[in-house]
Amino acid sequence: MIAAAIMPIGTSLGLVQSGDLRALVTTGPRRCPFVPAVPTVREAGYPALEDLTWFAFFVPAKTPAPTVDKLNAAIQAALRTDEVRAGMAKFAVEPDVIAMEDFARLIASESDRWKAIVQATGFVPAD
Repeated sequence: MIAAAIMPIGTSLGLVQSGDLRALVTTGPRRCPFVPAVPTVREAGYPALEDLTWFAFFVPAKTPAPTVDKLNAAIQAALRTDEVRAGMAKFAVEPDVIAMEDFARLIASESDRWKAIVQATGFVPAD
């Protein structure tokens, strides 16, 4: 039987490692350290399928800048510790700490990208 599915590596890693599931590609911009022999979609010739899974912390828009800066510094410091990185690795998550300005650009580019994809499909939300 042949089947194809897009699955987060954290939920399928055990199956890939056991040989019960074969990973054909990963969707990130670089090879996944948890399955380094598996090529990226770009390497396989399908760059348009490249996609990121990202996590972020958000605060209310009117949160004072000093509070945001302090929270951001604490979160970034925690994500750089061996303990947090090891804990996240158990879920096949590799933290990639980026500056708030870079994250703002990521949000903007992802919004533009997905807006175009949704428009191309003709999708119209229903009530």
